[in-house]
Amino acid sequence: MIELLHGADAFAVAERVQAMRAAFAAEDAMAELNASVLDGARLTVPELRAAADALPFMGGRRLVVVRGLVGRCSARSGEKNKERRTALANALLAYLPHVPPTTDLVLVEGEIETDNPVAGWLRTAAGRASPADGEANAVVARAFDPPPPERLPAWITARAVGRGGAFAPAASSALAAALAPDGPADLWRVDSEVEKLLTWAGERRVEADDVVRLVAPIDTENVYRLIEALAERDGPAAATLLHTFLSSGEEPISLLSKIARQFHQLAHVRALMDGGVPPSEHARAVGVPPFVARKLATQARRFSAPFLDAALKRLLDIDVGIKTGRTVAVTALDLFVAGVCGTGAAARTR
Repeated sequence: MIELLHGADAFAVAERVQAMRAAFAAEDAMAELNASVLDGARLTVPELRAAADALPFMGGRRLVVVRGLVGRCSARSGEKNKERRTALANALLAYLPHVPPTTDLVLVEGEIETDNPVAGWLRTAAGRASPADGEANAVVARAFDPPPPERLPAWITARAVGRGGAFAPAASSALAAALAPDGPADLWRVDSEVEKLLTWAGERRVEADDVVRLVAPIDTENVYRLIEALAERDGPAAATLLHTFLSSGEEPISLLSKIARQFHQLAHVRALMDGGVPPSEHARAVGVPPFVARKLATQARRFSAPFLDAALKRLLDIDVGIKTGRTVAVTALDLFVAGVCGTGAAARTR
């Protein structure tokens, strides 16, 4: 089976991958030898083929998880060199229909551009009831979108039930208001706060007063101020705001998520502006209130599209480095601020 997992809801995508790996480990005593996780940012198709074509060792199947490979085939957000991008797409399109039936290949992506030929083939293949002639494997494509702000309380309630607890309706609304006051939520933090509140409440349900007592609301205005300092390349101000967040107890990975979310929104608005989309359409397209869209447009004018793409790739590298233990979180955030505000290569890409 080939499974494409993509969308803006990175939390749900990560949970799906974790569930697949757990199920695979439960079924296969040799799971450690029959599972591979590959970084698609630098992966070649021959390397993918070597991992996916290998026979399972004393088991029935192999599991190969690849992150960020398909996205490289998009013109705007993938490989900048057209020849390399086209060559990668053609090589993938030639190989994917022949992935062995003994391999479960999981392709993990964020949001995928509509011009991506490999994603297009995968979606078409997923729409067929059975593999076409010459295709060895069935294909599944799953898109994950985060809950809109008005649905976040219901999402919180469902997470609590899934953990064996309960939230009062007012508590779910209070937590949503605290953690997503004017846009999409950091679902990792929301889930962490749900677990913390359930632990605090014990056998009873979580009430709104518990949320007020235990959850610090997100200071979105300071996030905007941090991005504004980065836009102005004001290193001292950006560093001060960064460490104000950290000294107040903000977890580095949560702060990284906020910064990345802001840069994703800026990149989206920048693309809309460059594409001639009128400002009145920005809020609907990005999924934020109009006043937030206006702030984003003001900030997006301070960055070029190539600069925003480079910043997003750097933030992804930092995220992977922190989660794999290769990167010290605070140091990486400091270096990111220095890189954006510096006068070297970062400045020349603007």
